[in-house]
Amino acid sequence: MLKETGITLKEALQMDCFKTCKLIAGFEGYNNVIYRVNIMADYEILNWVSEGELLLTTAYFFKAVETEEQVEFIRELKKKKLAGIAIKVYPYLERLPEEVTNLANELKFPIIDLDYEIPFTDIMSPIFKKVFNKQTLLLQKVEELHNDLMNIILRGGDAKDIATTLSKIIGNPILVKNHHFDDLIYDDKFYPFDYEEFTMNIEKFLNNNVYNSNLSKTYSCKIKIKDKKYEAIMVPIVVKNSIFGHVIAVAAEKSITSFDIVSIERASTIMAVEFLKRISVQDVENRYAAEFFEDLISLDKIRKEKAIERAKYYKFDHRVFYNIVNIYFDNKTPSIGDEYDFNQYKNKGIYIINQICNNQDVKYLITSKGKSIIIMFMWKDQKSLKKKLDKIVENINKSINEKMSFTQHSIGIGRVYKGVENVYKSLKDADKAIEARKTFIDETVIDFDNLGIYKIFCHDNLREELLKFYNSTLFPLCQYDAKRDTELVKTLEVYFKTNGNLKKMSEHLYTHYNTILYRINRIHEITDMNLDNEHDRFNLETALKIKQIMGIKI
Repeated sequence: MLKETGITLKEALQMDCFKTCKLIAGFEGYNNVIYRVNIMADYEILNWVSEGELLLTTAYFFKAVETEEQVEFIRELKKKKLAGIAIKVYPYLERLPEEVTNLANELKFPIIDLDYEIPFTDIMSPIFKKVFNKQTLLLQKVEELHNDLMNIILRGGDAKDIATTLSKIIGNPILVKNHHFDDLIYDDKFYPFDYEEFTMNIEKFLNNNVYNSNLSKTYSCKIKIKDKKYEAIMVPIVVKNSIFGHVIAVAAEKSITSFDIVSIERASTIMAVEFLKRISVQDVENRYAAEFFEDLISLDKIRKEKAIERAKYYKFDHRVFYNIVNIYFDNKTPSIGDEYDFNQYKNKGIYIINQICNNQDVKYLITSKGKSIIIMFMWKDQKSLKKKLDKIVENINKSINEKMSFTQHSIGIGRVYKGVENVYKSLKDADKAIEARKTFIDETVIDFDNLGIYKIFCHDNLREELLKFYNSTLFPLCQYDAKRDTELVKTLEVYFKTNGNLKKMSEHLYTHYNTILYRINRIHEITDMNLDNEHDRFNLETALKIKQIMGIKI
């Protein structure tokens, strides 16, 4: 509950209705906040009371039960977090038992001795009226804040203007973290401490708690800055049921009140509108880039010609060099719930990649295609091209690992071709590099140029020939293994891994040396190929690679 929507016990005791009453126990609970008033008829009231209530009663109950039960009753009221209890002690008792008042003092639970002549309604009505007036005032202030923040947006303001206004209102620093675009938005005029250390600690906290469900609602924590801990309130910014950021307030100048929290929560909804606007702009830009790129790689001659013509509007020179980098994301990552979430994470990836490429002296286009983010680079000459490209890819891979660690990704680099009309060739290369990662290369970044002989195996027009070669060499051995449940193919793979060292093969396969010799002879008999023959040995090793690359099961 918000403290600002109730009145303290101290305020209540200063009202006219309490002039002839006095606090007799629980003096340290003087600042407890009253939100409601309730009247007790019997012990069953414990089933109906709420936090922050002031309970009105007579001492009839206390007179009717033993002291132990009275003590237990006070203990239960404290557990229920009531603001206090006001009792008409006279004429039922001369005074409450010491055990009751001692416990109330220990628990800091206020007990008020009520004037017997004052009707309960004369107490309830004024308190309710005062609480109602405070709540009305708070609602007015919140409404004014909401209108002020909306006006900022309507006048063309941005997230920083909202943060600045909010900092002025609550009198404490405000930091807005945009998880989607990886931005930190703030006004450093409101920071009485080292901003770099503060933002670093906030980033560290958010990264360490990325899966913390508590951060999906208003959350309080401590942030350490220069050996001093500050209270911080984090309010999520929710866009389309997903958390896209947080508004963070730090109690640097004064404590954060409940009204401040309500203000920040209202501001977070306005901030969500600003985020959504920015995301929508990015979506439109991505869509136009995707349409242009699809036309550019299209097999339709007319579409492609129009795209080449449009390339000049994107400032792409059709006479220079181009290549493609494909960043492929696996949407089976457990932390990504559905297709919408996956696309949003891809959009975040586009933003991160765009930031990296922006800092390089290179012309590029970023688009989204299926499960991939595609980057088309334009190079005016091939001097230092490789070095620049490797550095960009290294930074992209590092940033995705750091800022999108919840995803799984591969990066395929296509070869460089002259002319924008040949971009589709580099895309095919990059796609094949990604396929290589899936089948036989255990690396995140795969450069098609570095695949060596595997580049030959990747050509689609050779697929039929490669399959025929496999069938004529290795297939009989695979078929034999499948029928007899033997491991001759595995033995052959280990043979090439150990360079034909039979002793190492025996150790690797945990098999007797004589058994290895027997298996080698069986491979020779089934395939009609001799591993002592260089030509046969090369053919069998090549067939194994074809099986692996083409994903052949048998």
